[in-house]
Amino acid sequence: MTLGDIITDEERYVDELRRRLKGKMCEEMYADTDMFLRFLRARSYNLDAAEDMLSKHLHWRKTSQVDNILTDYKVPEVYAKFVPLNFIGFDKDGCPTTYFAFGSIDVKGLAKCTKKSEFARFIMYDLEKNLRKMEMQSEKLGKKIDKWNYIIDYNNFSLASATDKKTIDVLVTLVKMYDANYPERLKAAYLINSSFYFTILWSVIKPFLSAETAKKIKIFGKDGWQEELQKDIGDDILPDYLGGKVMDPHAIHGGPIPAKYYAHRDRKSFSKLPGVKRLVVNRRSKENIKLEVDQPGSNIEWDFDIKNRDISFSLIYEDPENEAEDGEEIVPKQRVDTIVASESGIVKCEKPGTYVLQFDNSFSWMHNKIIYYYASVVNPNDIIHEDED
Repeated sequence: MTLGDIITDEERYVDELRRRLKGKMCEEMYADTDMFLRFLRARSYNLDAAEDMLSKHLHWRKTSQVDNILTDYKVPEVYAKFVPLNFIGFDKDGCPTTYFAFGSIDVKGLAKCTKKSEFARFIMYDLEKNLRKMEMQSEKLGKKIDKWNYIIDYNNFSLASATDKKTIDVLVTLVKMYDANYPERLKAAYLINSSFYFTILWSVIKPFLSAETAKKIKIFGKDGWQEELQKDIGDDILPDYLGGKVMDPHAIHGGPIPAKYYAHRDRKSFSKLPGVKRLVVNRRSKENIKLEVDQPGSNIEWDFDIKNRDISFSLIYEDPENEAEDGEEIVPKQRVDTIVASESGIVKCEKPGTYVLQFDNSFSWMHNKIIYYYASVVNPNDIIHEDED
């Protein structure tokens, strides 16, 4: 098969995937041939799998409000000062390169300051910033720049961090989010200063990576990575602490988070709010809160607090024409804790019917969960828009 044959086949696959998804995305995305190619390549040109992956990506962008994140999101001060995520420049090919001193994060301190969902949003924001950098770099260089590099430093990584459940849970969530929504974006990931503790963590994380992503990850111990970074990235953009020539006094290197950033809560006050109900979800079971939506355009609003540990939460639409099915996930299932704050949300319902807030404790063999929750349906006529007085 010639290169021309391969290109022709790709065009046919793109045309068919584009046909299947017509009307399900904005015109700008629909015209982006590279986007269709990335999702096709991520699923080895299996059209059904690529269609499913891209459809879920579109749903994720909508529910996570990713399209507005660069204008609407404000980085919390604790992230700006203590999450060591540093953009260092463009490699020899013009690809953006980010240095993440992961081993120096104060894991337990960060857990006292913020929720997993908030940290995931911060990572989304950083990824979308890198996408914008690639667009600008493509215009500057007059060629397509569509991949990035990450240098992840495990220096100072401890056994406590490698076995910390919250750390692992956050990383698994981020890996799943990345692999599902940013396929074929990674040029290379350099995991440096890895130790025995790193291997404990890696054994848990690796199964959640796609084969294509895993192939682009290079793992180094204390030695060997300096030469590799100089060869691939270039010492003219590498900071001095990575063996390069650049002095970077403004880099964030992590470190202990002061207690003033810790979130403090009065859990008793939430349980006493008007309309709040108590729910017990037994171990190895789940509980459903059903809400009836009569008018399209209504909002479902919820707020809940878990008295002990965490729970899996999702919002499901029950299709009256397919009662045998499990239903459509409007908010995908996710593990939630409310150590820092209660979990609140709002979703606009595009169609009437039965919606189910599901609290799933089936993963827990030992612990019942006590939940205080509030949930309601707000009809369109009762919704106050921002442009109204």
